Amino acid sequence: MEKTGSKLTDLTDKELVELALEQNQAAYIVLYTRYSTGVKTHISKYISQTEDREDVALESFQKAFSQIGTYNPEYKFSTWLYRIARNTAFDHISKKDREKNNLPTTSISETISEINDIAAAMHNPEDDIIKQQEYDKWIANIEKLKDDYRIIARMNLIDHFGYKEIAEQLEMPINTVKTRIRRAKEQLLKMMDVPDELQ
Repeated sequence: MEKTGSKLTDLTDKELVELALEQNQAAYIVLYTRYSTGVKTHISKYISQTEDREDVALESFQKAFSQIGTYNPEYKFSTWLYRIARNTAFDHISKKDREKNNLPTTSISETISEINDIAAAMHNPEDDIIKQQEYDKWIANIEKLKDDYRIIARMNLIDHFGYKEIAEQLEMPINTVKTRIRRAKEQLLKMMDVPDELQ
């Protein structure tokens, strides 16, 4: 694609992405300039501290640009970018919560009583199985889930958000939230090598 200097700001997002994939640094700068304010505004829905928003915005762009090859041009670039920003914001919130609470790596049975949604959502051998797992393994397995499940599982099982709160934060139907939490738990059980007869 033959696009040069002064013309870059007139290009579409998709054209800029094509240039970025060719290692055109100016294209990255234009994309950053075009969406910097929007990303910060999007992040402000989840993070109130200005300094934290700045850090998360920068990290969001770093993540987006490092994996720009995964962007699907059939969809809007802004949607893809804002999703990365949202995920990064939740990563930041989760990290802050863990630091603030100084979460231990002891048996999850010591914390499971505080996670009311687990018992309320499913009544099966899952509860007994979970209580036998180490907390660090539980966290590690949550982090291995795909984004759609990882974010919701983290909000529900770690940050203790209820279904309604998650639905409002992520702007999705509450039934979708419930379904994804259930499926996330099913995947976590498989990761924990739960015998088939107990699932």
